[in-house]
Amino acid sequence: MEYSHDTISAISTPIGIGGISVLRVSGDKAINIVSKIFKSKTDLKDQPSHKAIFGRILDADKLVDEIIVTVFKAPHSYTGEDVVEISCHGSTFITNQILAILLRDTRLAEPGEFTQRAFLNDKIGLTQAEAVGDLLTARTRISHLAALQQYEGSLRSRIEKLLAQLTDFRTQLELEIDFLEQDLDELDNNNLINGLSTLHQELIYLAKTGEEGLIIKDGLKVSLVGAPNVGKSSIFNSILETERAIVTPIPGTTRDYLEEVISLNGYLVRVFDTAGLREATDQIEKIGIKRSYEIIEDSHKVLFVIDGDENIKEYDILTKLVDKNKIIKVLNKSDKFEKSELQIFKDKGYIACSTLEGSGLDDLKSSLLHNIEISEEELHLGILTNTRQIAAVNKAALSVSKALESIRNGMGYEFTAFDLKESSTALEEIIGKVTSDDILNNIFANFCIGK
Repeated sequence: MEYSHDTISAISTPIGIGGISVLRVSGDKAINIVSKIFKSKTDLKDQPSHKAIFGRILDADKLVDEIIVTVFKAPHSYTGEDVVEISCHGSTFITNQILAILLRDTRLAEPGEFTQRAFLNDKIGLTQAEAVGDLLTARTRISHLAALQQYEGSLRSRIEKLLAQLTDFRTQLELEIDFLEQDLDELDNNNLINGLSTLHQELIYLAKTGEEGLIIKDGLKVSLVGAPNVGKSSIFNSILETERAIVTPIPGTTRDYLEEVISLNGYLVRVFDTAGLREATDQIEKIGIKRSYEIIEDSHKVLFVIDGDENIKEYDILTKLVDKNKIIKVLNKSDKFEKSELQIFKDKGYIACSTLEGSGLDDLKSSLLHNIEISEEELHLGILTNTRQIAAVNKAALSVSKALESIRNGMGYEFTAFDLKESSTALEEIIGKVTSDDILNNIFANFCIGK
């Protein structure tokens, strides 16, 4: 990727009124450019790195604001270049005025360009750069911890260990190919197959962590499904502990879907109250039900809610949309049933709850995270957190599988070595050793401009 040596600037704090705003300038000319408009007792160019200094921003000798400037000299800065950070009063007008002055001699940074320069200057790896974006959007304890671990290099270390194993296997194969006629110990096929089989399983396991990683990052999607008036909206409100949904005794109140986000045991959970599985009576309702079907199909868990009638027809429709393992069966209004009746439903796999009495809701919430929770030890080892990483690991696993097939079929070590090279390349893409410009642009385009 071609590196731009322009000096760039941008506002790094959210636009709005606050105590302070921060502007960032990065590039070879950053210190000189800021020093032209910054006045203090000491010349900014003489300031040591990582020191803050008080002064004033002047525009044609007119005071703009009193500010604090911090200088970070290359290579000991976030981007690896000279960086100047300006802390001014948190007025939108003042902040934009200072930015306008800076833009006379700098270029406005592209989204994520500061972090992109940090990557290109070898200050951080690609997985760490992605973790910066995850830290900016982290909304729960677990998503914050996962992003921190990735930023600390957990995933990079895990990938590098896998690459080291691949390199060892490739070295053995290359020696066998290049020095076949010389008196060297013959490569043991069984040991090679066992070693590659273990590596393949490690890759498959790593790819599966991506499923949980995406849930940590984007949230667990949970849909409530059931016949009209069984109390889906009441359960929705009880889970949220708010009155977000309109609860009435009229069937079909939820004509579209409602969505809310909660933190459950540190996990982000997106709860959808759907319009239900039924025939629509008008065009507007048809649109709402169509959207509900799409959300249900895309959900990680589905709460199938009844209030006594099992509604086999509706359940059959649901099992055609999602895997049965994703469905959690819920008996609402359990306060209306005798103990013997409740036991019958429990034997059929239903969680009995009553929004009126508040019973069973803890069991319901616990069931949402069943088989989802990741231990902190697993996060320390490093997990995948986006589709790019998952696709690369799956590609690496497929290549190792092909390598195993070539050995078992006696196709020659040249084919095996080629497949293992393909596997290495896929893993190298994850940590940025081999990465196309398009991939880099897509990663950093999702960042805010000031980062």
